[in-house]
Amino acid sequence: MCLAYVTVNLTTTAVGTCDMKEVIRIHKRLQKFGLSEKQAELYVFLLRQGNVRISDIVKALELPRSSVYETLKGLFDLGLAEEIIENSYKVIHAYPIESIRHQLVERMRELEQQTNELEGLEKALQVLPAIPAPVAAIIRYYKGRAGARQLFWNTLKAKNTLYVQSEWGRGRYVGIDFYKSFVAESYARNVQEKVLANASPRVLDSIRQHTGTPISRADPGRIRCVAEDVVLFKGETLMYDNIYAHIFLKNEEISGFEIESQQFVDTQRAIFEILWAQAKPLSELL
Repeated sequence: MCLAYVTVNLTTTAVGTCDMKEVIRIHKRLQKFGLSEKQAELYVFLLRQGNVRISDIVKALELPRSSVYETLKGLFDLGLAEEIIENSYKVIHAYPIESIRHQLVERMRELEQQTNELEGLEKALQVLPAIPAPVAAIIRYYKGRAGARQLFWNTLKAKNTLYVQSEWGRGRYVGIDFYKSFVAESYARNVQEKVLANASPRVLDSIRQHTGTPISRADPGRIRCVAEDVVLFKGETLMYDNIYAHIFLKNEEISGFEIESQQFVDTQRAIFEILWAQAKPLSELL
């Protein structure tokens, strides 16, 4: 029978080649329990040899000392080996594989707990409200007097306060007759406004002249004025719900647009409120 020899502490231990295949199979089975290939090899070696000095392990397995220390650390962590003092020097002692049984039992308990919690977690996740995907801003363009009338009429759908920045003089966009019907419908729907305008003589004279008439929509108490050198308003800006609209004259051509975007409107409304806080109430100017 052929023999393989492993030399440790200057003694020779014969290992029959017929059982080397079984040793290799044991190595692979150990790896199923979390040992690396090197850890499995060293662990079997320690079990077969008994208490062994590190220098003898290095010599017998022909491994660098640093590699032996690293592999041993893994066995220490698994509770399969420890370093002890024997005859005034340190040796490595291997424990039976039974020593990792408590770790397996603990893992089984943890898995059982996680399995029990999984059903409840699954139900909790199912009832979470869906997060709506962000919607890209929608832009609509309006041309001519018909477009201007539609843009103004759309503001009658406002569910909340209508925020207005006005150059003043909407009749030139939509015509006086249309604007009268628009004002009447605004009162019927109880549309509430907050209006910012420039404190110019033209705007103040127009307010004095038309307040209380069929073409006066805004409550004077809801109008505030900003100096032209602070902000010069051009055209009409209308903000409500998630809509930001603007209409203006350019070379006598009427054009306008609507942006449907809650984030954009929220930002613009915040800017409006800053101006509103700094603006002068109409009552101080008339």
